[in-house]
Amino acid sequence: MQPAGSDLGTGGGSGLRRALRLRLTLGRGDAPLVIPVARGTAALLRRRDCRRLASVLDPRRVDLESTGRRGWLERRQTRRSALLLVPDRTTAMDLAARWHIELARVHLVPDLANPRASSSTGSAVPAAGGRRR
Repeated sequence: MQPAGSDLGTGGGSGLRRALRLRLTLGRGDAPLVIPVARGTAALLRRRDCRRLASVLDPRRVDLESTGRRGWLERRQTRRSALLLVPDRTTAMDLAARWHIELARVHLVPDLANPRASSSTGSAVPAAGGRRR
């Protein structure tokens, strides 16, 4: 049930609703989560789930200068991700400079549609059960 006077029923709260729905429906597991940054769907995941989160940043779908609720969700997801997959070095450098992301978590993946197949070493997306500390 939604609180009276909230903006969840209008289009403004749809990003928050999507993020909460993913948080509540995601079960425990060791399989990696590969989720696009656009719309910030994985911004509200629990910390244990963020350890296996690999976020895909497509520069055509994410505005690095956006403000407001959507921009906040996208920045939050990016900061909490274990890995960030970007298509090129320019995007990686721009992301690191604007959103203060450490470059050690950013991996170049030329084909964002299939990040597992396009990584030459297979290390871009964490394997199921693999933990990094």
